[in-house]
Amino acid sequence: MAGLKTIFELLQGRIASAIRKTESTPVFSFETVLLILSFVYGGMMRLRARMYAAGVLPSRSLPCPVISIGNVTAGGTGKTPMTILVAQLIRDMGYRVVVISRGYRGRLETTGGIVSDGETIFLEPEDAGDEPTLMARVLKGIPVLVGRRRYETGRLAINRFNPDVIVLDDAFQHMGLQRDLNLVLLDSRSAFGNGYLLPRGPLREPESALERAHAVVYTRCGQPSCTPLRPRTFPGPRPIFCTKHAPVIRTVVSKAGPTLTESTDLSLLAFRRVVAFGGVADNRTFFDSLEEVGCVVLKKYFFPDHHRYRIEELAAIAESAEKLGAEMVVTTFKDFVKVATFRGWTRQLVAVDVDIEFCTDRRRFKSFIADALGLNIF
Repeated sequence: MAGLKTIFELLQGRIASAIRKTESTPVFSFETVLLILSFVYGGMMRLRARMYAAGVLPSRSLPCPVISIGNVTAGGTGKTPMTILVAQLIRDMGYRVVVISRGYRGRLETTGGIVSDGETIFLEPEDAGDEPTLMARVLKGIPVLVGRRRYETGRLAINRFNPDVIVLDDAFQHMGLQRDLNLVLLDSRSAFGNGYLLPRGPLREPESALERAHAVVYTRCGQPSCTPLRPRTFPGPRPIFCTKHAPVIRTVVSKAGPTLTESTDLSLLAFRRVVAFGGVADNRTFFDSLEEVGCVVLKKYFFPDHHRYRIEELAAIAESAEKLGAEMVVTTFKDFVKVATFRGWTRQLVAVDVDIEFCTDRRRFKSFIADALGLNIF
């Protein structure tokens, strides 16, 4: 089993390397095999979309407005923080809102379940998945549910919470449930990666899938005045919005318990000696954000996305922090929700998260959401 695991990890590494490559594919190479698989995958995705459009595959509706947050690439474009922002925006308009996520790699992904009722969290990350647990911790007064079958989970949400609006996390490709609004996120640094479909590139669907989007939201825009180019497959009259990632400290925990009750910026970490670990889609961006505020990162631990931490791994990180004289151990909030019960930390544990901020047009975005869903802005 150990040998198979090693082979699988090596294969994952080769595929990840190929996805990052932008140069042309040699005729005889591992990338050529991936490219062939990409063509097959792309054909299947195009056929699937056409079958939904023609009604061959059924798409059901719910008796309340539904908004989907999604993307067309694999990896972290900011879907989770955008889902949080949209849910809070609708709640603050005075409406009841529920968030539904797939619950990727959680035990209840197939059967579905209630992560939180907006006040009490009922499920652990092992059951609900990483992102739903994170959202349940952040979203006050907003129930969070999980389930691969979004229609059935939506019916559960309606029966239990009677929402005015349902927000779907990472659902652009889930065409079995109709929605009133499709928001698609694109990373402004590299909207479509190398332009190839999985597994040769990062695209989950062909670029033409943007025709289903009602609006595009660019994330990680560097300047307030940024004006990313309109994707050639995105219809002209539909709006484009620009946002940026704003790293925040979500919580700080010591042996005595939480010492930070409200989110704050990363200035708390300036010139602090830390050991950091992350298991997200874009670990490097997380580590870079620490160094950008002057944090002295003594050692970095890289883990794959959705990693399930073992006690011995966390103990090794804690021991390393002590030996190196670190003042704090820093991780992502997504990882924090999985390691919060570990009691072996001898240093403060700091959880860093990301908020989405609009560069210039938050008010226009709010009006767009309200108009599209038929909501009144109180």
